[in-house]
Amino acid sequence: MPIISFVNRDIRETGQSLSVAAVAAVMAIEHNYRVIAISTDFNDKTLENSFYIQKQAPVTSFLKNTITTDISNGAEGLIRTFASNRASADMIKSYTKPILKDRLDVLPGLKTADYRTFVNMANYFSQIADVSNAFYDMVIVDVSQDIPNDVQMRILNISDLVLVGVSQSLVAINNFMKLKTAEPFFQKSNVVIEIGKYNSYSKYSAKNIGRMLREKTTPWVVPYNINFSDHASDGKIIDYLLGAKMISDENNPDYVFYKSVGSVVDSIDYKLKELQYLK
Repeated sequence: MPIISFVNRDIRETGQSLSVAAVAAVMAIEHNYRVIAISTDFNDKTLENSFYIQKQAPVTSFLKNTITTDISNGAEGLIRTFASNRASADMIKSYTKPILKDRLDVLPGLKTADYRTFVNMANYFSQIADVSNAFYDMVIVDVSQDIPNDVQMRILNISDLVLVGVSQSLVAINNFMKLKTAEPFFQKSNVVIEIGKYNSYSKYSAKNIGRMLREKTTPWVVPYNINFSDHASDGKIIDYLLGAKMISDENNPDYVFYKSVGSVVDSIDYKLKELQYLK
């Protein structure tokens, strides 16, 4: 099953982890997929904290919320199974936080505050994604900038689809042009530009950025939405998204946000099918 990686090679904030959270959640809500979102961050809990606060992780079904216990071992415990050659696909779920029952799990980031330890453990992220691929329908990896480039590339090279974050600025656009020249990987057909925290009023619209970068397709966007951001801060994006799904007013910003993320999810599905056809 597909591995989808989100990555940002620029120093500018692209809202990557929140984009991952939104896309993974809407994918699980709208489709009958088993989805895992994997955090690879160092000292940053943005991805997992958007779904739950601290050690009280809500397991949300489509009918009610319940509370599950904390998985104290988390990614560290899972990495120990890989290091001892005991890892298997059906073990992965035991180390995750269940978010939507039988639909969405999150593998929280490493807890270590020591960067050297983090880098050593980060070597296992590509293996975790690869093995998860045998159990989940969609594996979504939030690739941290703190991971060394060679380790990042191991993740990206096994990914079926790579979404590269680009912010709405001329400097960021120029930096991506340089990246494509310096690293031919980012010219591949399975690499797509994604704009997080997107502002439709910027002169650097998705269409304009696509033209400037001479892309064949318009970059995908996850809009900036203050309600989504606030719910992410409170660990309640599932509640927000399920509410936004029910809105029918096309002028409502929450309706626009949900539909925009849904469009990214549909584009991912279409692109994966297109890439499979071209093989």
